[in-house]
Amino acid sequence: MIHRLVSRLFPARTPAAAARGRAPRRRLPLADSLSGRLLLLTIAFVVLGEVLIYLPSIARYRLVFLETRLASAHLASLALEDRNMAVTPGLEKTLLANGMVVSVTLTRPGGPVLMLGETAPAAMTVDLRDQTPYTLIRDAVDCLLKSEPRLIRVLGPAPMAPEMLVDVLFQERDLRDEMRAYSIRILTLTIVLSAIVAALLYAAIERMMVRPMRQMAAAVMAFREAPEDAGRVIPTTRRADEIGIVQRELAMMQQSVRRALDQKTRLAGLGAAVAKLNHDLRNLLSTALLNADRIEREASPAVRRLLPPMIAALERAIALCGRSLGFATTETPAPVRAPLDLAQVAAEVLATVEADPAQGIADPLVPVVDGGPAARVNALTSGLIATADHDLIYRILANLVRNALEAMQASPPPDGGHRLTLSAARHDNGIAIHVDDTGPGLAPKAAAHLFEAFTGSTKPGGTGLGLAIARDLARAHGGDVRLDRSGTGGSRFTLWLPAEA
Repeated sequence: MIHRLVSRLFPARTPAAAARGRAPRRRLPLADSLSGRLLLLTIAFVVLGEVLIYLPSIARYRLVFLETRLASAHLASLALEDRNMAVTPGLEKTLLANGMVVSVTLTRPGGPVLMLGETAPAAMTVDLRDQTPYTLIRDAVDCLLKSEPRLIRVLGPAPMAPEMLVDVLFQERDLRDEMRAYSIRILTLTIVLSAIVAALLYAAIERMMVRPMRQMAAAVMAFREAPEDAGRVIPTTRRADEIGIVQRELAMMQQSVRRALDQKTRLAGLGAAVAKLNHDLRNLLSTALLNADRIEREASPAVRRLLPPMIAALERAIALCGRSLGFATTETPAPVRAPLDLAQVAAEVLATVEADPAQGIADPLVPVVDGGPAARVNALTSGLIATADHDLIYRILANLVRNALEAMQASPPPDGGHRLTLSAARHDNGIAIHVDDTGPGLAPKAAAHLFEAFTGSTKPGGTGLGLAIARDLARAHGGDVRLDRSGTGGSRFTLWLPAEA
């Protein structure tokens, strides 16, 4: 099911499109596309808004119609009363026809007086004095839905004499015809308004939202086909809205994926090379270790004093070869924990680690800088014990010390010469080991990717693996390696180990 869903969302590209390096643009049906759904929703919302406006509007139209009937009937009655005219059948019929009523009754303080027409039973009585918005809307809808002819009675105060009550009787079909004609006009206006608003909104959303999203979808499909192709990264714009933010974030994500794929490819090549060399290298180191043991037994006392550090380095190299395949497959080895004197490990690192020789061809236009020898200071106090893996802690500190020596080697020495200092401090939650140098500091670009393999190197020809591996080994202990400061006065890296490490 998931495969079918993905196939529908990201259809396979045609060979021609694959040759061009971009996904074919496939327009969805109107009902399924985002712009089509927005168009339908716009029409629906406009119609809903018109309905909400229509109900009180038609109720108001009905109320005005009834008030007009009352006013017309009242004026006709007053004309007869003021002129004291004899009401003949023909005159009465004319007046009733002009007022569109069946009968008119005026109620004065003295009592009701029938002025025109004849009373008849009414199907409905409407008293305009006690109408509410709800009853007005309800009666208006009821009038529109009824189809049979019926008489309705309407009572209300006279427009010119509020103390007088006018009571008229008329056919409801006249009111119904007027309301239906008004409804048709409202419906026509609604259709025209909906079409105009929907078309404008559709065009605006298509240009501002749907088209950029369609382009992003095409870019994602093209990137899925060949993520290593740098030309398939989505183009960004200067838009400051959410679409622009998504475009820029998607471009950054694609670039990060490309870098990760490149790193994985290089790691895979490195792993293959390490796997081929591991066996032969271990044999060579084992032979060198056997020869060192033989020399230790037969050499002079002065030579024997120089052999233990070399034998320890060979043993450490053999152990590293045993773990090399785990590093090549990005699997961090599990630390073998034991009580460890950190001051002793620091002294061992300072005594054995040297800077790697400079690589690459020197630029004749750039003057050679000789940083000179650096003073090495072990400020760790003896007895600072941590439960950790000796070889892994040695490797972490060796990487940090080697980087510091190389940085100072390539920079002019300050007054008093370069100085490399290892210090430590115990805190409630762990131990912090600081590696301070007097080098030139790190460039901002290098500091941003300092712990990323193949991207964080600060020297020509470097791989950037040293700090990446050091951080992985520290995190295997539950700790971390971080850069605390870096500037013209030097840099400080800190190895933090938790209290239980």
